[in-house]
Formats: sequence, C-alpha cells, structure tokens
Amino acid sequence: MAATRSMAARKTERRSNLARLFSPRHIAFIGGDEAAEAARQCRTIGFGGQMWAVNPKRSNLAGLPCLASVEDLPEPPDACFLAVPSKTTVDILGKLAKRGAGGVVCYAAGFREIGSNGEQLERALIEAAGSMALVGPNCYGVLNYVKGIALWPYGQPGRLVERGAAMITQSGMFAINLTFSQRSAGFSHIISAGNQSVLGIEDYIDFLLDDPAVVAIGLHIEMLRNVSKFARVALQAVHRGIPIVAFKTGASQIGSHLTMSHTGSLAGSDDVYNALFDRLAITRVDTPAQLIETLKMFTLGGVPKGPRLAAFTCSGGDSEMVADWAERFGVSLPQPSEAVREQLSSQLGPFATVSNPLDYNTAIWGNEQRVAAAHATFLEQGFDAAVLIQDYPPLNSDIDRVGNLADIRGFLTAARSAGVPAAVCSTIPECLTEDVRDLVIAHSAAPLQGIRDGLFAISAAAGYGARRRALIAAGAGHHELVELPPASPYSPRLLDEWEGKQFVAAIGVPIPAGRLCCEADAPAAASAIGFPVAVKLISAGLPHKTEAGVVKLGIPDPAALRNAIQDIKRSAAAHFGSACPDSFLVERMASKPVAEMMVGVRRDSQFGFVLVVGAGGTQVEVNRDLVTLLLPASREDVAAAIGRLRIAPILAGHRGQPAGDVDAYCDTVLELAALALSHAANLYELELNPVMVLPRGSGIVAVDALLRLADGRSPQNQPPPYGQTGA
Repeated sequence: MAATRSMAARKTERRSNLARLFSPRHIAFIGGDEAAEAARQCRTIGFGGQMWAVNPKRSNLAGLPCLASVEDLPEPPDACFLAVPSKTTVDILGKLAKRGAGGVVCYAAGFREIGSNGEQLERALIEAAGSMALVGPNCYGVLNYVKGIALWPYGQPGRLVERGAAMITQSGMFAINLTFSQRSAGFSHIISAGNQSVLGIEDYIDFLLDDPAVVAIGLHIEMLRNVSKFARVALQAVHRGIPIVAFKTGASQIGSHLTMSHTGSLAGSDDVYNALFDRLAITRVDTPAQLIETLKMFTLGGVPKGPRLAAFTCSGGDSEMVADWAERFGVSLPQPSEAVREQLSSQLGPFATVSNPLDYNTAIWGNEQRVAAAHATFLEQGFDAAVLIQDYPPLNSDIDRVGNLADIRGFLTAARSAGVPAAVCSTIPECLTEDVRDLVIAHSAAPLQGIRDGLFAISAAAGYGARRRALIAAGAGHHELVELPPASPYSPRLLDEWEGKQFVAAIGVPIPAGRLCCEADAPAAASAIGFPVAVKLISAGLPHKTEAGVVKLGIPDPAALRNAIQDIKRSAAAHFGSACPDSFLVERMASKPVAEMMVGVRRDSQFGFVLVVGAGGTQVEVNRDLVTLLLPASREDVAAAIGRLRIAPILAGHRGQPAGDVDAYCDTVLELAALALSHAANLYELELNPVMVLPRGSGIVAVDALLRLADGRSPQNQPPPYGQTGA
C-alpha cells in the first residue's frame, strides 16, 4: 500500500510540476550553444520571468552570467532547458530533483534509441528525474505561444496567440518544420516528445485538456506508450469538445506473440490504429498538409452540425473540383430549391448557372454588397457549412487584389448571418497569401490551402461532430478499452479443429454435425451422419488445411470417402515428408450459403483484444474485405462494421438473391467477443473461417475453427505437434 500511495503521490507532484514547466516564473538554461540559443529564443518570444544560465566553463550564455552548477541557482527553477551529454544529463537531473526543480526539457540523445546501452542509461535517467516533469530525452523541447515560452534550441518564427491548436510530435524535426509552415496555423503549443521516458503523448493531452487556450490537439504518432490511458484521455477530449487530429507514421509490428490465424496476419498495425482512432472520434490524416488544414478548420472554422456544404466558386473548373472531392470525402452538396434558383437568377444575371457549387460569375465580382446578398440568398436554404474557393496573386505582384478581397468580405458577411462555420479555400495551396489568411481569421473563419486538403478538413470536422454525438449518446465508459490481466504463465497451445469447434459449440455457435474417428471407422461415421460429407485430417499442427491438401469436400458415398482419405494421406506425406496421424474429422456438408464470412479475435499486449469481421473463405487474404474493431464492441458497432464491407450488398440480398442471416452472424461475433473477454488471461487468438451465413432466418454454421489457448495443458518449450516445424 505504501508503494502504491508513493506512486500516486509522485504522479500528482509530476502533474503540478508540468504546470510549472508550461507556465514558469523562472527558467534555467544548462549547457552550451544549444542552451544559449534556447535562452535567446525565450527572450525573443517575450518571456518576462527570471532567466539563469549554468555552465562551469563559460562566463555567460546569451548574455546571462553563468553559474558553475545547479546547486548555485538562487532557487529551484520552475523550468529547465538541459543540453549536456547523455551521461552528464543523468547526474544533473538528480541534482535538479534534489533542488526541487519543476520540469526539464532533456535535449540530449544517446538513450533508448541507440540500443541496449542506451536503454540502461534511460532507466537511470527516469530514476534520477523522480517526480519532475521530464520532456524527452532526444527532443527539441516545448513552445508555448500563449504564455511566451520557448524551451527550444532553434530559431522559430511563430507568433503569440490567445487560443489555438496544441501540437504534440515524437519527431523533433517535424516539430521544427511545423514552426516554419506558411499556413497561419496559430499553434498554442508545440511539444517535441522525444523518447517519452517519463511523460508520454497521453500525459500531455491530459494536461492540455485543462488549458482553455487549447481548442484542438494535433498529434504526430510513431507509437503509443500507454494505449489504455491514451484512450481514457481521448474520451475526455470528446466530452469536452476538443477534437484530436492524428498523423500516424511507421508500421511496426503490434503484438508480442506469434499469430497463426488470418486475424493475426491481416489486422496489422495500421488497421488497429484506425480502429482505435475511429472508436475515440480521432480524425486520422495522411499528410502533414492535411494535419494543418484540419486543425485550422477545427480551431478557426468550427465543427459543422452535419455534412451539408454550400460551395461558392469563381469558375466552372473549380466547381467540378469541389464536386469531385466532396463526393470522395462524403460531403453533401444539396441543390438549391426552385425559389432560390429564381431569386439567384435575378441577382446573378442571365449567364449564371445556379447550382451547388455555385459559380457566381463575373457579373458581381468585386462588388461586396452584391456578393453578400447573392450568397445570403443561397444560404437561406439551410446548410451546415460554407466555403468560398478563390486563389490570390502574390503579394509582391502588381495584380489588382481589391476585388478579390471584397468577395471574401461579402462571403463572410453572408456566412456569419447564416450562422454556419465558414472557410475560404484556395485551389493551389500557396495561392492563399498571408494578408488573405489574416483577413479570413479576423472574420472567425478558416483559411484553407489546397482544394483537396480543404475539402478533407471540412469533411473531417463534420464527421467528428457526428461521431462525438454518437459517443456521448452511448454513455460514459462505453468505449473504454479492455485492460488485459497478466497473461497466463503457461505457453499457449494451438488446439486442433475438433477441439476448437467443441470449445465454441459450448457457447452456442452452430457447427456441422461430425465425428472424430480413425481411418477404419470413417465410412461408418459418414453413413451415420449422412452423405454427402467432408473429411479432414486433424492435427494441431495444421491451422490451414486447404493449403496442405488435407481437406476433401462433397464426398457422395463410402467408396469415394476411402479414396479421399488415401489422397489426403498422400498429400500430407508429400507436404510434410512424414506419415500423417490416424485422425480424421467427418462432417455433414453445410448448405449453400448466401456468403462465406469470418470472425476472429486476438490478444494484443498494447490494445487489448482485436476483433476482425469480414468476408471469409480460402481467398480471405486476397479479398481483404475486413473491418477491425477493439473490444468491448456493441451490437451497433458490429452492425456498422458489417455495413462497411464490400460484401454487404450480397448479405442484404443482391439482385433478387436471398438475404443472409446477418443477425445470426452478429450473434456469433458478439458470442466470440464475450468468450474472449471471459478468458482474457489465457486466450490468444480465436478464429472461425469460414462462417457460412445461410438465408435469413436459417442461421449460420462455423465450418472451421482455430483456437490458441494457454489452458494449463501446454508446458513451456513444448515440442511442436505434427505439421509444425517449430520455426
């Protein structure tokens, strides 16, 4: 209990120290040139508190007189920028902790990222830090554009803001590049997280949610340190209305245990992260540009109530581009009513084509009042958001800009009167110049750069609004992840198909009528079941039997069965180079299905249980028609996932064909999910493939089952069963 209380107290103190780091009264800069540059940046950005320098070999650092050691600091600093070699870093951290320092940006590299020697040093670093708020190591630091703080060893041209999006990135260079971007993002904070030795992405989110200046949070993620805590704080962000936008890079393998199922091989890193983000209403982006544009829409434009967009353009070509990207991103472009058409025709003249997107043509260009009136008429029909597509000449050119700016003011006046989130978007990213961006921001709208990324950002904001409403309606805790108990001390063993089917049949999953028998008894077993039958070689070493040629289907009589078994034995000997076991499963052939599906669950040390639903059969890897979910999952979650599959129209009854029993398939998916949760310590993976989905009202039949379970019957270092090489 004492240790638990001590750990809780340390977390509370670290949280308080993080507040000191982000709003310091005084800062110590410790090191050489990098520390000097950080002091200069802090002075440039406008920090007005006390600043001290520590370097035993210099007389001053960026004009600050140097102290010989941290013991000479006049009082414990709220924040420190520490840029010394890695081994020296650990020693100085310990001294800062004893002095009662608040937070430290640890610039040095040479820790976990360099291998085993670095890992040992990083453990020492964590111990030395104690309850201090440690950023890094191997990071560039922290920028706070609200309070005017730069614990940052590099030039940055950012401007102070009252509110904006906070950005957390694991890449230091990406953090620097963000400060250079010419997109008027207006970040409130930029945090270079580095190795996340003490503080992880989830800790920064948790802290930033309490800052009223933070309107949205952007993430660059290489990996998550604590998925369960990340999920908890992301759900807090949902309830507080603070959108999170994630740019995920890297494709590292997830899971610490060998997988044998299709579930394990097909539900890879990207799929699981997508499932996590979807579950938490996190917008995932594919490029840095999408990240910035989407954050701008959230922080400057706002969250639309729905997907209905009113789009205004200055040419037919722009209108076509808007229509193309809107359709791709799921944005609705409702067409104007007849009454709106008539009124707009009189406002725009005989050459206007009244549609959505609206090309409002040259008749009213540059006339602010007429633009405002026409756009207001268009918006009377009722929309959720509005966008003006317009590009602008360079600031240093002699091309007239007055008319363009008048159009912006007219559009923004109409959007403000309609009470909808608004954006001005250029077709080409660099053709939204700084003066235009400033004008748009001054009118509480989003300056979006690039038509593709701009339409994506508007779609993302509308999608976030819908997903947030659904999560809140589902109730607190509904989407929190399952935290797995410690894994069983026994090694998992792969059950053979017969064992696996008996396991799932015990919870009510329908399986074909069948018997496990030796070769000599197979004809009698088949006669008792009723021809036609299927016959399979049974061994725990055969998770995928079709590839080995040890499955025969549609066998009509005893003679054909005996021949089929001989073929199986020859295939097994050729495939594995040894005689096969005398163990065969004879089953009644399943009825012709509407569709062959699959469902799988696997244990993941980071994400809990990963659930996969989709089209099944022997071509599952080729078709890859799958959706990944995380547990727990509701019936609504499963039904929505099935609806996203390409095979969904077949299940619904395509072109007069019978519809499948989707309800029965959903039941099976939920039964397997519940089974996994009830065996959380010892179930590693469970897959049914194929699951024959019969016509509506007729149920399903699980034709094959793969189960890997640590059930206490499998000692450590067991020899591989037949068919496995042990590799």
